[in-house]
Amino acid sequence: MVEGKLQPAFDLAWQAAELYEKAPNYKPSNHERLLLNAADIFLQIQNPAKTPEMLQKALTAIGRHVPEGAPETIALNEQLAKSYLALGDKAKAKLIYERVATLYEKNYGADSVGSVNAQLELVRTAKAARDAATAQRYLDRIDGLTKSLPADHPIRLQVEFEQAMGAIDAGRDSAAGAQLRSIVRQARASENVAMRSLARDAYGMLAFIAQREGDPQTEDRMVEATRGLPQHAGGPQPLFRSIPESIESGLTGSATMELRVSTADGKVKEVRVLESSGDPKYVSVMTKSILNWRFQPTATEGSAGSLVTVRQSVSNAAS
Repeated sequence: MVEGKLQPAFDLAWQAAELYEKAPNYKPSNHERLLLNAADIFLQIQNPAKTPEMLQKALTAIGRHVPEGAPETIALNEQLAKSYLALGDKAKAKLIYERVATLYEKNYGADSVGSVNAQLELVRTAKAARDAATAQRYLDRIDGLTKSLPADHPIRLQVEFEQAMGAIDAGRDSAAGAQLRSIVRQARASENVAMRSLARDAYGMLAFIAQREGDPQTEDRMVEATRGLPQHAGGPQPLFRSIPESIESGLTGSATMELRVSTADGKVKEVRVLESSGDPKYVSVMTKSILNWRFQPTATEGSAGSLVTVRQSVSNAAS
């Protein structure tokens, strides 16, 4: 859709959802689809500061017709959680993901695919919000719910991946590496896109461990192993983000940066700050750190590749 036509398209989609509320054959599921369609268009406008407000209005609209906790509110709540993540508001995102997990459990059962996936998102968001206790509580819960699944089941492997991430956070790189290599062995050969994407992510974290251990040869080998695996659906994303201890311990700020990334080896060649706020030291430290990030190589193996521009927003709010 042409960018200049997005706002009128959203206005029409929103109006359609409003008019449908008065339809004599009103069905909540149809109303939900109309609201989600409007939300999808709004997301393309790329106005993240206004996205939570729009989604809250959508939830209010559907809430006029369904009881609290109805399944028709789940997808909108998921979008709301993602919108807070996009703003760097990890605490609010965590609260909404808790709501989503509860909604899935209430409507479909604690061991449903939707419930487990929502709890996995909650684990990730709680980690990002530095709420290790919540992250571990839900990870232990998911582990119990999925123990009976085959070792190569996609959801079971996602749980294993989050356990490996927890081990990395705790500095137990050897244990994490063993789990990640096991994931790679089971996921890489799969024809399932989600499984192969998980293999990509596991290789990325193996590259991170190698970088942390000062082993550039292994780092390069793990990054190279991601070539040919599925790419991130939303455009290039780092295979890993190394964050300096000074930021982890409380240096705060936010910035939007433009990265020039080689498609040949996934290395960041240049970083340009587009806008920033907070402690100037945050931007300086993050700029240096980003030069160590690695992306998935996408050029033909052995070719010189090219430089692609990737925009990244980074933030670290005060706890």
